[in-house]
Amino acid sequence: MSKRSNRSRRTWAQRLVLSINAVLVIACIGAGLGLMRVRHAIESLPVVDIGSSLAPSTVESSEPRNVLIIGTDNAEGIDKNDPVMKNRDIGTSLADVIMILRVDPTDHSVRLLSIPRDTRVELPSGRMGRINAAMAGIGGEANLVRTIKYNFGIPIDNYIQLDFLGFRKLVEVLGGVPVYFTTPVRDRNSGLAISEPGCHLLDPNQALAYARARHFYFYEDGKWRPDGSGDLGRITRQQDFIKRALRSAAEKGLRNPTTALGLVNAASSAVRMDTTLDVGTLVGLVREFQDFNPDSLQSMQIPTKAAPRGGVAYQDVIWDEAEPLLEQFRGVADPGALRPSDIIVQVSSTSQTDSNAATIEQALDGVGFNADVWKSGAKSRSTTIYYGPSSRRAAIQVASYLESFPQFSYDESLRGYQVRLTPGSDFGGVRKEPIGLEDMDADKLPEPTDAELAASQPPSQPVVNGGEGGKASPGSEVASPDESPSNDQPAVEDTQPPEPDEGAPGVVPTDPEASALCR
Repeated sequence: MSKRSNRSRRTWAQRLVLSINAVLVIACIGAGLGLMRVRHAIESLPVVDIGSSLAPSTVESSEPRNVLIIGTDNAEGIDKNDPVMKNRDIGTSLADVIMILRVDPTDHSVRLLSIPRDTRVELPSGRMGRINAAMAGIGGEANLVRTIKYNFGIPIDNYIQLDFLGFRKLVEVLGGVPVYFTTPVRDRNSGLAISEPGCHLLDPNQALAYARARHFYFYEDGKWRPDGSGDLGRITRQQDFIKRALRSAAEKGLRNPTTALGLVNAASSAVRMDTTLDVGTLVGLVREFQDFNPDSLQSMQIPTKAAPRGGVAYQDVIWDEAEPLLEQFRGVADPGALRPSDIIVQVSSTSQTDSNAATIEQALDGVGFNADVWKSGAKSRSTTIYYGPSSRRAAIQVASYLESFPQFSYDESLRGYQVRLTPGSDFGGVRKEPIGLEDMDADKLPEPTDAELAASQPPSQPVVNGGEGGKASPGSEVASPDESPSNDQPAVEDTQPPEPDEGAPGVVPTDPEASALCR
């Protein structure tokens, strides 16, 4: 039940894209696994140690899992005069493409969730910033995983990271990927240049330019016009490209050993996986999804709205719309029967090097919780468990493992089945086995939240207020993080684009019938 404890110290430049490759790796890397040479190639893929930020390592290939897919701008092996090097800042450390792939063998569904790069979140430093800055600094990969867990309440089971060169190699092995355009399109920043409408088989260079395109223009009535969708439109095009690449891979013949080995070899110089994503896991996933239809991939992105602050182009999450999407990635079928592995525990610390908080984190990991140390301004003389709209039961379960009974406080900002533990001077340690509910002081337990009561009521009946359990308790406020620009958040790279026009020519897909025929 324990997880890895060491965190990676390696920092990688990550200016964009190639999340698409990771999906190809998940779908294709196991092809021909019966052959020893393919198995050996997979075993030689480079790995990165994410440490204890990943979910408990008991997840089997037959169980649902969330795979975090990151595209980077690591240009190692690419000539400095290559077109992809145009308009790029060498040495940046940003994760501009962030996707979570959820594979669920229980119903054979595959979901892909994109997080816009400008989404405003709390970073491990305690400051607010854009999520693509989470990988900046020491332990960047683990910091990004922790940032997603903390801000969205989503557990991460595995991690895959890719770069430019690997993307090109994978597209080359596939023989190109077909994409339909309703008009000529271009992006001078990425190098995209399509001079005629219709179905185009994108070669490795144009495929990369298309996947990177954020300043996307289409040609109409004798003029080049911006589609105005910026990064949000790019996400839509990337998700469409993923389905097309998967379809091309399936039609190429994944059981062909030559094709399988070519895909693995293409990935070997560019794909980095976490230390737990081993051959056995990949074999199991391939067996479960060998008949998967790429057209059934469910793609979505977290809904956001433009909210610039202090010269920084932020996107604020629209939480009422986002929560139903996020819940699909939390993997909790019955909120009334939570397992420790379903519960994310943030152990409050005044610094990221607090040894006492790290000891508590390891103890909670040891009994099956998904725990992390998180820098917080919250302090308490008494041990306190903060819980959110959906995590009251999670808070009680965590309390059942503590040697000394804690206080409880409501914090509406905690998402999903996540709690925050703030150890006080009375903290007595973590039990190996929990005490029963009957052994707890019922008067000290938190009352059901408004969200729980609403979920339990028929739609036609009014919701009765649940008392103090659904309101912020005195002393539960946490100091607001510093909003000022810092090294943890990049400066504005361009003006905030308007909302995307779903009917604009050139934005994929605009002609579903013609696009479907482009194969």
